[in-house]
Amino acid sequence: MAVDKKIPSEEIVNEKASFDQATANLLVKTGLGLSVGIVASALLFKRRMWPVTFFTGAGVGAAYADAQRIFDSVSTLGRPVSANNASSTESKNAA
Repeated sequence: MAVDKKIPSEEIVNEKASFDQATANLLVKTGLGLSVGIVASALLFKRRMWPVTFFTGAGVGAAYADAQRIFDSVSTLGRPVSANNASSTESKNAA
């Protein structure tokens, strides 16, 4: 029976990778929001500033939501339930 033990340095590398992924998401989604806002402002809204601000904010908000999912995996929807959680839920429901 092999036991997977995590080395502390692996946890640091995984955490750094998560931070890098969240930062990359922030840059990409903010850039896309800014681009969509500029195009919408130029073509549809007579060069007003609010579409640029709105779509940039939407990009930042989407990146923030993704970062929450990356760093807090407990709140991820569709996560499989482990056997321990299922048995404790059943015992609570029976009582």
